[in-house]
Amino acid sequence: MSLVYHNIGLDLDGVLTEHSKFQLQKGIPYFSQKYNVPIDKVIKNIKGMDIEEIFGCTHQERFFFWAKYVWEYCTITKPRKGAKEVTQKWLAEGRNVFIITGCKEKEEFFLFSKMLMLLTKYWLYYQNIGYSKIVFCSNSSSEIEKKEICQKLDIEIMAEDRINVLNSLKNVCDIVCFENMYNVDLCDKIPNFTTFYEMDEYIRKIEKKKNILQKTKKLL
Repeated sequence: MSLVYHNIGLDLDGVLTEHSKFQLQKGIPYFSQKYNVPIDKVIKNIKGMDIEEIFGCTHQERFFFWAKYVWEYCTITKPRKGAKEVTQKWLAEGRNVFIITGCKEKEEFFLFSKMLMLLTKYWLYYQNIGYSKIVFCSNSSSEIEKKEICQKLDIEIMAEDRINVLNSLKNVCDIVCFENMYNVDLCDKIPNFTTFYEMDEYIRKIEKKKNILQKTKKLL
């Protein structure tokens, strides 16, 4: 049993960023105007994960929404509180920080995927987020691919926001969840955070317990 988390995995959308918050902030006025309905009646499912679920729009309408806002989301969206400071601190302590995010689309959207990957790297650089390596997987099968990636990279603790991915990683590494509207029901089952300062504090508490346990075993 390692006494320190050497390899930390982080998802991007919903972890490093507050994805649901962005969708609501931009989507409420956008779809209210588009459907000509009051702002307080435009949301169909507050716990929806995607634009289609939240606002009951079509796949095509979702495409036009993101065509308008993807540049803003991928370039100037502010990271979650503490992301910059905590990731840089982890690296300074000699830990590895791996960003594992779904960004690949179907082959017919190859150029779009490449653009998203470049914008993602730009955002990380612009926001001064610390990381050792970034790994892109597909959106459609992220729970399968992220499990394989975590095993390959020997990830010891992974921060995610999607319930299906968290469930797939239960037997691979320690898991923690970052709070979004679509995963609030996990609060009592999986360590759940709103800032990176909370995750950092959690990691240090676990490491302290491991060290105490190790010292106790030596005394017995």
